[in-house]
Parts: sequence; C-alpha cells; structure tokens
Amino acid sequence: MVRLKDVAHLAGYDISTVSKVLQGGNIRVSAEARERITKAATELGYRPNLMARGLRTRKTGAIVLGLPRLDHPMYPTITAGAESAASELGIVLFVYKFPEDGAAEALINLVLQGRADGIILAAEMANGGFHELAKQSDVPVVSLNRSDDQVAPSVVLDDEAGFAAQANYLADLGHRDIAFVGANEESRSNRFCEQAFLRTLAQRGISLGNDHVLRAEFDGADVEDVVGIILGLNPIPTAVAAASLAMAIRLTRKFESKGVRVPSQISVIGYHDAAQSEWVSPSITTVSMPSYQQGQLAVRRLVELMQGGDVQLGETVCSPGEIVIRESCRSLD
Repeated sequence: MVRLKDVAHLAGYDISTVSKVLQGGNIRVSAEARERITKAATELGYRPNLMARGLRTRKTGAIVLGLPRLDHPMYPTITAGAESAASELGIVLFVYKFPEDGAAEALINLVLQGRADGIILAAEMANGGFHELAKQSDVPVVSLNRSDDQVAPSVVLDDEAGFAAQANYLADLGHRDIAFVGANEESRSNRFCEQAFLRTLAQRGISLGNDHVLRAEFDGADVEDVVGIILGLNPIPTAVAAASLAMAIRLTRKFESKGVRVPSQISVIGYHDAAQSEWVSPSITTVSMPSYQQGQLAVRRLVELMQGGDVQLGETVCSPGEIVIRESCRSLD
C-alpha cells in the first residue's frame, strides 16, 4: 500500500505540503512543486482517502485518544473522563491503539485522512518524532505526559504530590526501613516522582540507601529480580512502595510465592487506583490520582486548540491524590 510519506519522499517535499496539495488544502506552492507532487503520486499509484478531500475546510467532529496498549490500568479511567467531556461538547471520541512500528505516522494520518480533527496522546512513543511530525502536518495535539522540552500543550497529574502522599502514608504507619521500586524508563516524570518520594521521606527523617532504590518495568513483568534483591537486604525492609499498580500486584504475588507474607512481614503500596487492586488477595493499598479529570481537561484543551485558542504548554490537574486503604499495608505502631 502506497503511503503519503512515500509520495513525499519521491517528490522531495514534507508530508504536510504533499497532503495539502493532493487534497486541495489552502497552501501556496510553486507550479513546479505542485507538478512534482502530482507526478510522484501518479507514478506510485497513490489514492488519497476521499474523506480527506475536505481537510481544513470541513471538520469531522471527532478526536482521537491514542494509546500504546489497551490493558493499562490507568487508561479506562482516563477514557471515561475524556468520553464525558466529549459528550458535553458534542464531539465524538474514539480510542486508537497505535502500532509499535510507524506509530507517529499512523496516528497523524487519522487526521490527515479526514477521520478526526485532533489527537490526545496518552503515552510517549518509543521512537519519538511524533510531535515534530504533528507540527509539520499542522495537527492539533494535547499530551498527557511531561517532557523535558515542552513542544505541545499537555495536561498532566501532580505525580510529585501523589508520591509524596505515598511516602507519608508509609511513614505514618511507622515504617522506617523502606524500599522504593521506580519505573525503568528514563523520563522527566519518573525522575521527579522518585525524587518526590525520597525527598518526602527525608523530611520525615527517613533516608533510603542506594540499595533500597530499585527499578522495574512499569507492568512489573521483571519483578522477580527486584524481589530477590529486596529479600537479600539485611534487614529486609518492612515496606515496599511501587511506582505502578501492576508492579505492586506482581511484587505482592512474588513475595507470597517465596513465603513472605503481605502485609504481616512486608507491606506493599502501589500507585494509581483501578479495579485490579481488589482482584488479588491481599487487596492492594494504592494512591488514587484524578485520571478522570485529566481525561476531561485534555478534551477541553484540545477543542480550544482546534478552535484557535491559546493553550498553555504545561497544565497540571491540581486535585490531590488520595490513599485508598486496603489490605496490603499494616501499621508498625
């Protein structure tokens, strides 16, 4: 199947210019450029989606929530909030799981081909390049993630406050020997979250050595090695804080499989709340963050952006995180 970027490569122009020329968009290009683009499309047999003929002159009334996976515990809550705001505004929201390969182009093409007017990106892409392509293609985007260089409007959670709440909860229960398991991925958000947790404990007079700060995959798929390290510490920590709910669930299961009882021998607390917290025994104590409000606000900001409004690059949902107390943590006092 011939793609728009194939035409752009052969013609020697960027994908945004090629799209607008082939689909009748309002763009000033030379007669030579227009001829080269049209010739390249003919040679390759490119056929643009007919829905895109009205691109930029007719709105679809739809927006996309782009997800890298569908089984993440956070996404149902974000989606529910986004659906609520979309319904209030009279627009259609559809969820799109973008592929691992060619993710940026696949997502941007939903707008270029006239299927949607804008995109909410729920997670950064491994290969990057998305925001640059979106800017080149004049596609409105709102991100749900922090980045080191703000290149698009974002609506983020106050995760620093959430991890501070997590740390304070364990300290309030009397825990002093604590391990923290952060996410492997190097990102501004992950660094801030880890620092917020450690800083909060330090303010409570609790210092964690480097051997008590560990990392695992966000979904906890590799926690077996982490559990081995934790159980090898002397003394074994009385509590473990995890950077995700999935990680906390898998840590709990692995501790139990090794004969270490949760919470009587070791407490475990997760991050972000979801129904899965209660599907295991013991049920998982975790931090509930305002993901529903994040989804709502992201839709509202994207619509403002599509209407030509000024939207700030970084906006934080200020609703505080709350500790959801279940069975996986106990008091030492």
